[in-house]
Amino acid sequence: MLILTSACVVDSGNGEPTGNASEGAAGIENPAPEAENPSEQEIIASTITSSTDIGHQLQIDVYALEKVGNGLLRLRLGITNNSGSNFRISQGLSDENNPYTANRVTLIDSANQTRHLSFDQSSGDCFCLPFDGPIGSGETVATWVVFPEPPPGIEAMTITTPLTPPLLDVPITDSSEVIENDGLSDPQIIPLTMISDNTEDQTGRTESGDEVSIILSSDVLFETNSADLSSDAQEILEQVATEINDASSSVVNIDGHADNTGSDAVNIPLSQERAEAVETALSEQINRDGVTFEVQGHGSNDPIAENDTEEGQERNRRVSVTFEK
Repeated sequence: MLILTSACVVDSGNGEPTGNASEGAAGIENPAPEAENPSEQEIIASTITSSTDIGHQLQIDVYALEKVGNGLLRLRLGITNNSGSNFRISQGLSDENNPYTANRVTLIDSANQTRHLSFDQSSGDCFCLPFDGPIGSGETVATWVVFPEPPPGIEAMTITTPLTPPLLDVPITDSSEVIENDGLSDPQIIPLTMISDNTEDQTGRTESGDEVSIILSSDVLFETNSADLSSDAQEILEQVATEINDASSSVVNIDGHADNTGSDAVNIPLSQERAEAVETALSEQINRDGVTFEVQGHGSNDPIAENDTEEGQERNRRVSVTFEK
């Protein structure tokens, strides 16, 4: 058994340690362990992207979802650029603080209805393996990211990425390796809530603890490819404003989302403009003092349904309004 400590040495598959990736590139103070040669890896699940400029020519493969001791689960991935030119994936799979990583990938425990987020280190950087810049034409890069392990008895999890349909029921295996890292932040495992549709007013709701999120269908609020509120939107937003007026929250988060049709260059600005339109309408109807808004457009990066059906795409075209009760 090879022990992987925070010094980050990894078995290359032949019993010898590999070399180091760029020091600090993944936010790890010590050099990060390199992944094994992608061409030698068995692929247990695969998907193609649905929200990038090169579409299906960007492929994401799963090499392993494996227990590595100490309550840690490591997801090993390969990312292949099948297009004819270099592709800069950058923040497609990562946040702005951890470029060229997969730290925005999440795992779903469907049995316990929870979502597992990747581990951060105490520094705030992810515990993951970066790759070096744009992916060349025909090139496959290997990466990994570490998550909290699910409870005993869970044998498979669903992998969700910002760029692809989910990978369902990927089996969990036991690795011969063990990772030790004392510098990790607390595990982040958050509950999932199911959206229940109200066909009368075209809204859905999720509630978790003291927080409520109202999901509004973009197809009801807006015309296609438009950020102008429709005639049906007024009554719906009046109901939302009434709930906010009756609540105690001083901050209202408004998030715009799109399906995977088109590119981020179109979807992100449109989702931002739609969120801003909802903010403007609500601000005119909220009569409590001290209420502020935080508005963001996410494009197609946070789907709540599969984008390979019209129904799924319709559910993903939405604006959510979230606040404390």
